[in-house]
Amino acid sequence: MTKSFVHLLRIVFLASCLMPMVIELPGLFSNGLVLSPGLLVRGSLVVCLAGVLTGAFHYLLEKMEPRLDLHSRDQAGYLDNLSPRFVDLAIVGSAALSLFLELAVIRWQGTVFEFFAFYKNFGLLSCFVGLGLGYALANRDRIPLILTLPLLAWEFGFMIVLRFGLGQAGFETIQSMPFREQLHMGLGGASNLGVVYSLLAVVFLITALGFVPVGQLCGRLMERRAKLRAYGLNLLGSLLGVLFMLAASFLWTPPLVWFAVCFLAILLFHLRKPSSLMVGTGFAVLATIILAWPVSPLWHRLYSPYQLLEIGQSDDTGLMLIRAAGHYYQRVYDLSKSRKDVKLKSIRAYYEFPYKVLAQLADVAVVGAGTGNDVAAALRSGAGRVDAIEIDPAILMAGKASHPEKPYSDPRVHAVVNDARSFLRTTDRKYDMIVYGLLDSHTLLSQASSVRLDSFVYTVEGLREARTRLKPDGVVSLSFAVLGDQLARKIYLMLQQVFDGRAPRCVMAGYDGSVIFLESNSRDWNIPPGVLQETGFQEVTTRYADPAILADVSTDDWPFFYMPRRVYPVSYLVMIVQVLLLSLLVTGNFFSEKPRFSHLSFFFLGVGFMLVETKGITEMGVTFGNTWQVIGIVIASILVMAFLANCAVQWLRIRRPWIPYLLLLASLAAGWSVAGSGGFSSTALGRLEAAAVLTCPLFFSGIVFSTLLSTRGQVSGIMAMNLLGAVCGGLLEYNSMYFGFRSLYLFAIVCYLLAFVSDRLSLKVASVETAVAAPAAS
Repeated sequence: MTKSFVHLLRIVFLASCLMPMVIELPGLFSNGLVLSPGLLVRGSLVVCLAGVLTGAFHYLLEKMEPRLDLHSRDQAGYLDNLSPRFVDLAIVGSAALSLFLELAVIRWQGTVFEFFAFYKNFGLLSCFVGLGLGYALANRDRIPLILTLPLLAWEFGFMIVLRFGLGQAGFETIQSMPFREQLHMGLGGASNLGVVYSLLAVVFLITALGFVPVGQLCGRLMERRAKLRAYGLNLLGSLLGVLFMLAASFLWTPPLVWFAVCFLAILLFHLRKPSSLMVGTGFAVLATIILAWPVSPLWHRLYSPYQLLEIGQSDDTGLMLIRAAGHYYQRVYDLSKSRKDVKLKSIRAYYEFPYKVLAQLADVAVVGAGTGNDVAAALRSGAGRVDAIEIDPAILMAGKASHPEKPYSDPRVHAVVNDARSFLRTTDRKYDMIVYGLLDSHTLLSQASSVRLDSFVYTVEGLREARTRLKPDGVVSLSFAVLGDQLARKIYLMLQQVFDGRAPRCVMAGYDGSVIFLESNSRDWNIPPGVLQETGFQEVTTRYADPAILADVSTDDWPFFYMPRRVYPVSYLVMIVQVLLLSLLVTGNFFSEKPRFSHLSFFFLGVGFMLVETKGITEMGVTFGNTWQVIGIVIASILVMAFLANCAVQWLRIRRPWIPYLLLLASLAAGWSVAGSGGFSSTALGRLEAAAVLTCPLFFSGIVFSTLLSTRGQVSGIMAMNLLGAVCGGLLEYNSMYFGFRSLYLFAIVCYLLAFVSDRLSLKVASVETAVAAPAAS
């Protein structure tokens, strides 16, 4: 196994060394094929450095391979000889480590490169591949846990160098967005797909290899206990891992803290051998230095529960500017004294325009309040009360501290930290005007979820809920930096559908390419005469009313706001194929030691569970709010349901999964039916119904899994099959981009039926083999 690991390490290291050279090469030519002399030295240094590092790495691996083999053998022996009284604690600790490390890696990747938010499940799948292979190899006589720390340091250094060490041309190359079906804000077009996919391949392989020893650690320890007990302890540890990440998010801790906890947990399994402990500590220190390196010394880096925020000063105004994952996100303006500055006067007109179309402004709600520009405009326009809703507490804090007009200090303002959709669904207040700020959340949403916040704000159902909070003559103002006529047409059609077929008024504001969409509860409402002339803005209603512009509205079932048309995401198939090929490369490299994939039913159970989990997170987020707390609690609840199912199998001595299978399929059918009828209401009873309908399938699938687990082979091999099934489930989830999230119920039903059929067939095959073997033995 050590040789297989070393072989893959050589391949990945060579690829990671060549990546900066490949990315920088186009930028070395400033004029066609004429080499820029000023960059010649830089290019030469990149090539030389890549060669030197690759050669040094190859030499070190050859020298260190015998020692690595010895450390790996000692690690396996240490786990086998661990005192029985510590085994339960070790199983819980290793499972907590695996899940906490998984969530930390996924979150960190999204803070370095924003486009990881578009590659839904990519980081999660790479972790699953590594963990699954690790479980499958748990019974081998070598466990190279000592490699996890250098692999983490390697990934940190590789991604940070690419993010901050390249020239501008190279940075723009790897920040491109290759998916034609989705529009994108802040990312360039796909200029070099090979470079982007090469970067993803290297990150995938490093991540997967780093998780293989962690999976081995978990599987090896689980083999020392009865299967159901071991699985229950594993679930308990996974739950602790989620709770630890929730605590880290609550405290706004940086990645340095997340990974320090992981480093410490890994080092605890090296206590027996001082030499391994010293090597591991050295790499832990190296990884810590890389994470702590001041890559942006002029920017204050703040890790909110949702994203990395970089807070600095704008060059033109000297006021606060916020970047998210390296891209412009928000800026603060002092518009209280802007009448003499032409540019600021135009920006002020944009922010105050919605309030000029309505005379009465007793109650105003600003969703996506951000640092306070929209709130300040409402106050300047005479609003009597302003409810300012902002989901990210870090952005709200920055606005309170640094906005020069101090809008959040005004007694008329009531700041609310919540998801906009959840607030509008649950509040009992009525408003003269609801103003949608420039919401945009391309960055990752907390932990392992890949749902983007504004996806469920900008749906027909979400806008309809906003309308119910308007007074009889209230107005909705929705501003968006449209990325093309199709996206503007999409917003137009959604508002038209929400307001009973009436066409919204569309005004081109000229600030950040934004268009203001306005509609009222009152059929007699109109933009007052002279407002457009006063601001110089242009009405473009007829432009977006054109039926020749094809667009599909977003709904809660199909909330893909940045997809103008409901088309199958063919571009994503490239990434799916890449994940499958990379998974085969990793597992095929251990061909002589690969697990026996005989438990096909556990594979299909993993596929189905991943689909049901995704659907459950989506619906629970819409019902209870898409805040990081809700998503984290939902993930924790899923693990609790699986743990309770495991306990039920042990307490009730369930041995046949027929009835749990029937209940599982019935609960999935019920969820599919409810989703088709419009989902759950926002009342207390509706939320209770949502929790019951969405968690029952997870509970019954947990009973099925635990029941089969109690009568099958080694727990480590079963866990490996289940995790590999989860990888395929994560890939199948992409079908929701065309068929909608409701379709995941049907995919899950098919997968669970296949699990049932494959289980029955495996039992028949086993009985036939037993019958054949009996006469031969006699």
